[in-house]
Amino acid sequence: MLDLICGLQTFMNSIEGSGIDYIHNLSRDMFLNVGVAYKNSNRFWEKVESCKAVNLKDKKAERFCAENVHRDIDIAAHFGTTTPAADQYLLHFAPGWDKNRNSIPVVLIHGAGLDATSFTDLYSMGFQGMQQQLVELGYRVFAVTFSHPHGDNYYQAEQLADALARIREITKARQVDIVAHSKGGLATRLYLAGKSSNSYQGDIRRYIMLGVPNMGLDYPFRNPLQNYLVFTSGSNGVMAWDQILSMGTMVKTVDRAIYSDGCFPGQAQMLYRWDDEYPLDLLQQDWWTTYFGGSGFVSHSRGINTAIKDGDSMITQMDNWGIDPDVEISILAGNNSKFNSFPGESSGPSDGVVFVASAHHSDGLQKSGAKLRDKKILKVNHMELLFARKVVRWLDAQLRD
Repeated sequence: MLDLICGLQTFMNSIEGSGIDYIHNLSRDMFLNVGVAYKNSNRFWEKVESCKAVNLKDKKAERFCAENVHRDIDIAAHFGTTTPAADQYLLHFAPGWDKNRNSIPVVLIHGAGLDATSFTDLYSMGFQGMQQQLVELGYRVFAVTFSHPHGDNYYQAEQLADALARIREITKARQVDIVAHSKGGLATRLYLAGKSSNSYQGDIRRYIMLGVPNMGLDYPFRNPLQNYLVFTSGSNGVMAWDQILSMGTMVKTVDRAIYSDGCFPGQAQMLYRWDDEYPLDLLQQDWWTTYFGGSGFVSHSRGINTAIKDGDSMITQMDNWGIDPDVEISILAGNNSKFNSFPGESSGPSDGVVFVASAHHSDGLQKSGAKLRDKKILKVNHMELLFARKVVRWLDAQLRD
C-alpha cells in the first residue's frame, strides 16, 4: 500500500510539474472543459434572446467560482455578465426555427458544465453538433442556456417552464418535444412532475433523455483520481474533495466541492449511492475516505451521505413522483465508458459518467402512466451523446410522428 501511495503522489507531482498545456490536452482528450473561452458561437443561431423567469426574481443568487463562470464570449455578452442572476436564462433560435418542415418545436436542454453551444460545437472540438444535424433533417430547433452551468435543478425547472411558454407564444405551437442531456433531464423531470412554481402546462409531447441519471450517480466519490485531474486542470467540474494535497500542502477547495457551501448547487441533488450494486475500487487512492468521509493521504472528503443530505435526497424523492400520463418518453443510454483512450466510469456498464442502469431506470417516470416509446443503448460515451450521428438517427426516429 505504501508503494501505491508514493506512486500516486509521484504521479500527481509529475502532472503538476508537466505544464499547463499537457494538462489541458489531457483534459481535452477526456472531454473535460478546461475553461477555454469560446468565440463566435452566435454563428450557429439565427438569434438569441436574453430572458428572465418571473418566479425566480426574488430568489437567492447562486454562487460561482472562477472555474464555472460562463466562458463562451457571446453567451456572456447576451447575459451581460459571466455570472448571471438566478432568474436569467437564454433562449437560442436555430436557423429554420420558423419555417422548417417539421412544425413541432424541438427544445434542447444542456447538462452540467455546458450551455447551448454544446449542441453545436462541443468544447470547440470541431464536431458537427446535434443542432445542425436536426436542422438539416427539417426540425425547428431551440435551445436553452441556464444561468448557472451547475445550477439548482429547481431553479432550472423554473427557467425551462418560462422558456417553453415563450416558445409556444412565438410559434403558436400547442406542444413541444424536449431533448435533454444528462443533468438537464432532471430539471425537465421536476417541471413535468409539477415541482416548479409554474405548474406543468401540458406543453410537452415527447420527452427524450440522453444519458440522464434517472437514478442518480456517485461518480465524484467513486473515482477519487478524477478529483485531482479536475483540480489540476482547472476544469469546469465538481469535486468530492474539499481539501487536496498540492505540492506538499493541504489546500482548501471548498468552492469547487459538491457540498452546500460550494459553487455547484445542482450537483449534490444528482447523487445516489451505487456501492451496493457496483463495488468500489479498493486500489484507488483514498477510496474509503472519499466515499464515506474523512482525511485520506492526499485529500479530505465529507462523504457521499453528507452531500446527498445537502441535496435533500432529490433523486430518492423524484423517483416517487410520476409525470403526466400523456407524455411519451424515450430513453437513450451509452455504454462506451472511454473518452478517447482514457477510461471513465468502469465499475459497471456506463457511458463513462452515468451507469446504464441509472439512465434506463424508468419506474418513477412511469408511475403515473407516462408512455415509454423506446429504451435504447448505443456504443457512445457521455459526451458523444451530443453529436454522434447514430444518436441523431435514433433521435430522429423518436421525434417523427
